[in-house]
Amino acid sequence: MRRTIASLLAALALCGIAQAHPGAPPQTSSDERLKQLEARLDQALKLIETTQSQVRSLTDEVRRLKAELSRRQPAAEGLSENAKGSPPAVAQEIRPPAPESEQMAFTERVLGTDIGESERGHRLSQRPEIFIQTRFSTLPHEGASIEDIKSNFRLSRIETRWSGRVNERFGLGLEIQYHPAPDGSPEELVNDAFIEYYLSEHATVRVGQFVKPFGFDIQQSSSVRESAERAIFAGYFFPGQRDRGVLLFGDLDFLKNPALKNIQYFAGATGGNRFFTDSNRQMNYLFRLRKRFDSIDLAAGVSAQFGNQSLPPGVSGNNDENVFGVDLQYVRGRFGLRGEFVAGNMPSTLLAVEPEFAPAYRPGRHSSGGALFATYRLAARDNLYARYDRFNGDPVTGLNVRAFNFGYFHLLGESARIGFDYQFKDRLSFNDDAINTRLQVTFSVIAK
Repeated sequence: MRRTIASLLAALALCGIAQAHPGAPPQTSSDERLKQLEARLDQALKLIETTQSQVRSLTDEVRRLKAELSRRQPAAEGLSENAKGSPPAVAQEIRPPAPESEQMAFTERVLGTDIGESERGHRLSQRPEIFIQTRFSTLPHEGASIEDIKSNFRLSRIETRWSGRVNERFGLGLEIQYHPAPDGSPEELVNDAFIEYYLSEHATVRVGQFVKPFGFDIQQSSSVRESAERAIFAGYFFPGQRDRGVLLFGDLDFLKNPALKNIQYFAGATGGNRFFTDSNRQMNYLFRLRKRFDSIDLAAGVSAQFGNQSLPPGVSGNNDENVFGVDLQYVRGRFGLRGEFVAGNMPSTLLAVEPEFAPAYRPGRHSSGGALFATYRLAARDNLYARYDRFNGDPVTGLNVRAFNFGYFHLLGESARIGFDYQFKDRLSFNDDAINTRLQVTFSVIAK
């Protein structure tokens, strides 16, 4: 707009200068004509500069007046309400959040509306996101050793993250975590390291190390998860939740078909083999579809992984690493429900830099797991939950594991929370995110 105004003013200025010398004699020399034109050009440029300065001054004045009016408006509305006998505007400002906003936040958390999104929604900032989670664990299950679970006080998560859009076409994500270092797992220090290329509003390509787009529990962040840890199947089928490769994802809204609205798609190729033990030179292939039904606060997804895994030395046979999953999330008022079921070939290895083969693994065996989670919002910041968690075909023991968790967590503003979780479990579980104590008290803070 400013450029258009300046251009018009410049044209008018040149016309005015030309009209100011209607009777000028014809030029006999090109040099003299050039000097005259340069003089006129200098006058026009000075006029443009003066006009642009006036435009900037007027723009700043308009913004200042608008800001002043916006500040006065709430006070004026408050005075108007006071005249009718209503509470003053100050009292309105310190009231708790409206029930609608409380319900919206609850619905977004249960449905995980931001799961699987690209980084294009916010610009990369120099200020990192910091997440610290400290925990007190006690009452170990029978047979649990120090290696199985570290009791008492500990720092369960220390993470720093930079992510966002770099420009209109590229974005990136980098997440560093410190807590694996004192636990003796330095290979896990880099959590995320990926680059995104935005093909269009509905398609993104991601390359690097990233969270696998499989199901709900795998992708849900520890900063918003209600229970102390993920379901048991997550640690066996997807230890670390991440892999390295390339991923194409987006939504199908561009098809303009009402039946395909709010459908996310994911298709990728990754190294596989338990994340850190990629030793068979073959790729795994991931596919996922998820649809949100906003009118009834429901979301559902299907996921699949096809690939191969490493076999123990001297063992031959079926080396498939195919996994399938379905998941569902639903909200009704103050009540939220999630369900997820995953099944596939028994994992041959555990999370380790070098292949650590599971003792009970045999080619051709299968494992399955699932969790049913229910939560109830007592108030804006207070929530109760319960979860039934089961895993069949533990590759470490060959047995089935059942667990039941119930707990409470309280939100301390928008950035902090404290939670209490108690667990009943019939036997120990192993691998990533294993919880083998009964009582967990978790306190976490995230700063963005």
